[in-house]
Parts: sequence; structure tokens; C-alpha cells
Amino acid sequence: MRPHKKPFAEIIFIYLIIGFCGFLCYRFLPFENKTWGFFAADLVMTVVTFIFSLYKKNSSVYDAYWSVIPFYFIVLWWINTYQSWGIAQYTTALVISFWSWRLTHNWYRSWRGWDHEDWRYVNFRKQFGKYFLPINFLAIHLYPTCIVFLSMSGLFFLYDGNTKNVNVFFIAGNIIALAGVLFELVADNTLYKNRNNPGRVKHSIIREGIWNHTRNPNYLGEILFWIGLAITGLAASAPACTCLGAIGMVLMFLFASIPMKEKRLSATYDDFEKYKAEVPMLLPMPSKKS
Repeated sequence: MRPHKKPFAEIIFIYLIIGFCGFLCYRFLPFENKTWGFFAADLVMTVVTFIFSLYKKNSSVYDAYWSVIPFYFIVLWWINTYQSWGIAQYTTALVISFWSWRLTHNWYRSWRGWDHEDWRYVNFRKQFGKYFLPINFLAIHLYPTCIVFLSMSGLFFLYDGNTKNVNVFFIAGNIIALAGVLFELVADNTLYKNRNNPGRVKHSIIREGIWNHTRNPNYLGEILFWIGLAITGLAASAPACTCLGAIGMVLMFLFASIPMKEKRLSATYDDFEKYKAEVPMLLPMPSKKS
């Protein structure tokens, strides 16, 4: 179900303000180092997003930020160095853009308006009570911003205008990232169709297509995407420390996102424990179901 026009127009307006604040920060704050300029703009936009989430009393204002900001960086990189872009820069830009707009579209078609807030945020509100405000800023807004920025840090070496060669590591990185996007595309489309199928069996876990071979194909896709970007950065002579973002992503999905999701599914779906015993958590394998 798509959101009503009014709340969707509001969220578009909010993100235009967020993007404009980031552009002003990047344009006028005196940062000689472009990386720090990007990071400062990223932090400013995160704070503005947080302010809007307080105003709307809904932390899901931040939900689209995760998928929009990498494309925003691509646009800024293009404005700064497009004269020196070659096949390497455009190829990676297309992969990131595909990921960004696909994920943003998935958010759009799943967002139900201001009466909806991500179930994790709702649980945080109940769990932390009066201490939710710092959790809201630090865990829901600031941490994802920092981990995404760190995960893209290797690409500053690709878009500094000096990288020209396309080597085997660059090709491998982009193929892995693209494979991750395709995993997510297939998984999310299957999930969306299942959720909107009036004939589906309620309180029964989805076991269609790729969901019958891995319990978390969308998270697998995210992991592949960020690992692919890390390899792409290394191919552009980025230092090994730029891989810390991708490592952080993998750890976050394995030890936070997936356990939280599966705990909720276990409490919601009657057949989840059977599904869990028959289908692997991450890597696709033939189902044990006869």
C-alpha cells in the first residue's frame, strides 16, 4: 500500500531541506580536505533529520536517509570531478545509483505514512522510556550515518580524479556489489508480493523463491553490496583501514539486525522455528524441507 499524497509530499519536502542544508555546509564551511567536508555535511544532514523526527514524533523520518545519502555523495563527487571521470567512476556510480534508487523505491512502496514507525524504534521507545532521546540520536540516527560514511570512505580514492585504470579487483568489487543489489531486488519483490497477496496464509512465514534457500536474502544482499564497495575502494589504492566500514556492516547485520528480526518473527509466525531448522540463516542452500 502506497502512502497518501500529503505525507509523501511532506517527506519529499523534508528531504529537500535536508539535502539543501548539507550542500550549504559542504559549500561554505572552510574544509580544505574534501573527505572532512563530506563528513561534516553528512553530520549536519543527520542532525536536521533528527530534528524533523522529533517534530513529527516519528524516528522513521530517518529510514530513507540510509539509501539516499550514497547517491547524494555520487552527485557531489560528479559536481567536483566530473571532468576526470572515466569508465571506472561511471561504472561504480551506476552500481551505487541502482542500489540507492531500488532501495528507496522499496521504502516508498512499503511506507504507510506518519502513522507508521519502524517496529525496532517502537520497541526502543518502550524499552528505554525517558532515555529514548539519546538512544534515538546516537543509535537510530548517528550510528547508521557513521557506518555508511565509513563504508564509502574508500571511494574517495576512486573519485579523487586520479584513478584511470580498471583492474581485476575493481571488476570483482563491482560485480559483488551488483550481485548484492540483485539479491535484494529479488528478495524484496518476492516479499512485497507475498505481503500484498490477499490469498496468503496469515501467520505463516514466507517460503517462496529465494526465501526458501536463505532466511535473510535482503541482508545477504546488503553485506555483498558493502563488501563490494570496499574491494572497489582497495582497487583504487584506498588504505586497508577503509574496509572497517564493511566489516562493521557485516557485524551489525550478523549480531544485531538479523537476531532482532528473527526474534520478532519467532514471536509472530507459528511456523518460524520449523523454517529456522530447515533454511540457513544467510548463505543460500537447498532447503531441508522434503
